[in-house]
Amino acid sequence: MNTNVRLVAATMGAGLLALLAPALLAQSAERLPNADHPYLGTKIVHVGDAETKQVWSGGFYPTAQPEVYWHDPDWNIDLVIPPNNSDPNSDEPYSLSIRSGDGRASIARLGHRWAQVDSILRSPGDKAIIEAYCGGKCGGFLIVDLVQGKVVDEVGAYAPAISPNRRFLIFETGMGENLYHLYDVTKTPRENTCGYRHNDPLHANLDEDLRGIQVYPQKPGQAGCQLEDDPDDDNMGFDFTWAPDSSKIVFADVKDSVMSLILVTMPAGAKDLPKTSTYALAGSENICAAVQYCDFHIVKSLAWDGDTVKVVFEYGKRTVIQSGDTVKASSQFSKELAIPISKFVAIGK
Repeated sequence: MNTNVRLVAATMGAGLLALLAPALLAQSAERLPNADHPYLGTKIVHVGDAETKQVWSGGFYPTAQPEVYWHDPDWNIDLVIPPNNSDPNSDEPYSLSIRSGDGRASIARLGHRWAQVDSILRSPGDKAIIEAYCGGKCGGFLIVDLVQGKVVDEVGAYAPAISPNRRFLIFETGMGENLYHLYDVTKTPRENTCGYRHNDPLHANLDEDLRGIQVYPQKPGQAGCQLEDDPDDDNMGFDFTWAPDSSKIVFADVKDSVMSLILVTMPAGAKDLPKTSTYALAGSENICAAVQYCDFHIVKSLAWDGDTVKVVFEYGKRTVIQSGDTVKASSQFSKELAIPISKFVAIGK
């Protein structure tokens, strides 16, 4: 099963974060309405011998925060909701109740920044990923050390796509340009930092906009991260799709009215870096040349079949009302491509 998420800049809702890792989900998840708000729903998901309850739809309603947890034989991690949380004037922060299989217990405070928590996912190395919101269009994730019982890192990030093994997150940074970074939960916060501000010569601060390893866009020989690529022409990544074994992720990108597929291969060793390759849809495969609006709407599906990426494009006929009440109809088409990863070109080659 693939892990697929879309980044839609205008509509980051709680349901989107809940869709970040379908490969983690049981084939039939129990969906439960929230009595406090009919549009903030939850679902119970079984991941191996673990059970997790997470928000699956509804958007941003912090006063209707539902129960969220991760339970497995080794760790029970439960969101502790303040008793006065339904009061919109309350600023008491959430916390986590952490209980180990051998009876140890601790409480980890999440801080006032986070107004709504959507999911708790256990990660390798006795860590946990907490997906949370700090506002309607402001989100991020926290890393919790379960043994120490405390938050060890928190990053403001747009719609992170979490790998099926819950080790990696790929996300859009908070800068104006769309830059995509990779975070490895098994590494320290400093090891997950790709650069420092010019006014920080001692590298004392771990800046959120410079967190993770920048995987796209990249330039040949680029080792660190940059603050922006081209402020006049943003990248627009979407349909982030993890391979089932978490070894790689592919997504579509539009820049300069050209669509490409971006392949990021995860690091194999502790000192390795991720590798990025691209496949430009040019010539007879130039999808953007056939449509009026070339964006995430035309990608019907993006999936893995072994070492082949399968993508289906579909553009339905629709009528657009333009200025002056001019009516313009777009064409309709459907196209399927199967692209072996051997055809992707590594950046710098």
